[in-house]
Amino acid sequence: MTRKWQILAQPDSDKSRILQDGLGLGPVTAGFLVQKGIDTVKAAEAFLNPSFDQLHDPNDFYQMDVAVERIQEAVFSGETILVYGDYDVDGLTSTTIMTEALTSLGADLVSYIPNRFTDGYGPNQATYERLIDETGASLIITVDNGVSGKEPIAWAKSQGVDVVVTDHHALPEELPDAVAVIHPRHPEGNYPFNDLSGAGVAFKVAQAVLQDGMPAESLADLPTEFFDLVAMGAIADVVSLTDENRAFVTWGLKEIEQNPRPGLAALLKSAKHAKDAPVLSETVGFKIAPRLNAIGRLGDGSLGLDLLRTKDEAKAKELAKQVEEINNQRRELADRVFEEAKEQALSPEQADQPVLLIAGEDWHQGVLGIAAARLTDVVAKPVVVMTKVDGLYKGSGRSYGDFDLHAFLADFQDDYASFGGHAGALGIAIDVDKLEKVRERVLAAGSGLTFDEEPLAVNLLMEPSMVTKDFYDQATLLEPFGQDNAQPVIGLKNVSLTNVQALGAEKKHLKISFNGGRGPVEALVFNDPALVKEAQGKREATMAGTVGVNTFAGRTRLQLMLADLKFSNEKKSSQMGQAEEKVASAASKIENHSQSKSQFSSTKADFARIYKYLYVHQEENVVDGLSQVLTDLTIQEIEFKLIIQVFLDLGFVKMETGRIRCLKQTEKRALTDSITYQRYFAG
Repeated sequence: MTRKWQILAQPDSDKSRILQDGLGLGPVTAGFLVQKGIDTVKAAEAFLNPSFDQLHDPNDFYQMDVAVERIQEAVFSGETILVYGDYDVDGLTSTTIMTEALTSLGADLVSYIPNRFTDGYGPNQATYERLIDETGASLIITVDNGVSGKEPIAWAKSQGVDVVVTDHHALPEELPDAVAVIHPRHPEGNYPFNDLSGAGVAFKVAQAVLQDGMPAESLADLPTEFFDLVAMGAIADVVSLTDENRAFVTWGLKEIEQNPRPGLAALLKSAKHAKDAPVLSETVGFKIAPRLNAIGRLGDGSLGLDLLRTKDEAKAKELAKQVEEINNQRRELADRVFEEAKEQALSPEQADQPVLLIAGEDWHQGVLGIAAARLTDVVAKPVVVMTKVDGLYKGSGRSYGDFDLHAFLADFQDDYASFGGHAGALGIAIDVDKLEKVRERVLAAGSGLTFDEEPLAVNLLMEPSMVTKDFYDQATLLEPFGQDNAQPVIGLKNVSLTNVQALGAEKKHLKISFNGGRGPVEALVFNDPALVKEAQGKREATMAGTVGVNTFAGRTRLQLMLADLKFSNEKKSSQMGQAEEKVASAASKIENHSQSKSQFSSTKADFARIYKYLYVHQEENVVDGLSQVLTDLTIQEIEFKLIIQVFLDLGFVKMETGRIRCLKQTEKRALTDSITYQRYFAG
């Protein structure tokens, strides 16, 4: 799991201080903001507290007026409208937004989630034919798809059925001949923000239709009941959490936390999300989204739509139970495919292949992308995982680093039955008898390719004593984390471990523990059985990861999700605390310090305050928790150590392996009896 680290430049202290003073921020929050390039009070305020002013007018979309007019005409004249969505989270939330918005206007409406295995992704002429015949729809509104549907949409038009496309995916060279194409990157448009999710685009259309094209003047004018759905779509589809997306996700997560839809409340409960735990972007990314995505991976995605739309708590509970069962099945299938595919990926036959084309016989199509993504971390190169279906190898590919896998494989598409996607992920189908030919072409074209592992960006190197709830609380102010707003990664070197434990029925997950500044901290690694085996008996490690919390049975504990971990059997040459040596050396170090004694202005009241603090905290390891102590006391490290030396001089305290014990006094002694006090604090 060992990776190279790239230690990011530390923030300018003057800029950090401006944010601390101007907004009352803690040093951790201010420092990370400056590190992100947010270094003015105005910019930081906008980032931390998104406002209505950061949203854009939906009428800025090219052809929005045309779309609104056609949709309203269909609604108010009683035409049947077909909302055609997609089976992933962004598609499910987009469909829910459009369906609920138009239903509120009294529309005669049918919503449809295509089946991954029978309908495929996006517009499908055969499916259009069937649905139009069954429903009599005269208007189709696509959500989270449509720009790639030139032929099916042209057919619909020839049958007298209009299509309004709402989408955010990569634009083809030629757009479909639809009534309107609502897209943030429309070649003839000028929308101010180009990275909305499908749910974000659907929200904008719903807003414009509900407001009859009139601009909103405040949050109260917006369909705020859809913020939760927009947030889920944005996080799950990994769009940029900047600009108006940051506002939508911030508000949407609060809505899920404080007033969740019955389906989401039931889904969170089945995912064992503590009732009093906050709902963060990772809650969507690791608990909600995988479960909703599992539905479409294994079967009929309409179950997800039913879950999001139901108002009945009993029905929500039953639907969530079904989703949980599907998700468990998805896990089992994904693990099986991954393990079997890994054997091929690590075989001698694949060693020289620059891009791995892994082919199985009876793997479930819905989990091939998951297996490909996991394999890229194992082999450090792009991977395509396929399974045999009706004489074809069909599958999904995932790239590695910033390599454009789609562009590379596109050169050989004359040998494919189908092909599509983007730089990082793609779908492909190859005739069984052409697979070896494609592998040979890939090998020849990629013989000179090398894939350097991207270094792990580490925001801050820390001592274990600095890992505290206060640090977490300050870092959490930067939420929601996601694309273009990465959660800060901390690095810890040569950490003494207090526990090493394998987790899970198959013992393939790892939990290690160490002492932080305010008690034990857990650190987790998932799906790495080799690392679990290596970890046994280890007592020291260097690690990097993100800080979170684990709330269980009413108890909250700090938790690191590790991105890198390396074990060592070496002992620390000098534990941060050989505390007695550190305190005793403070006076000698001051001789070369730029500060003069007049700058140490602690009064007798300050000495009393600090002694009282030590008395209350004498059972804690004050030295290992020094960073928090200095924060609590609002004092510089050098001055604090000199005060401790004064107490040692006078016999007020003694040092015990990092703890400072307060001693019972039999006689009164003046601070001036201490040589250290006379030298550095006396007037």
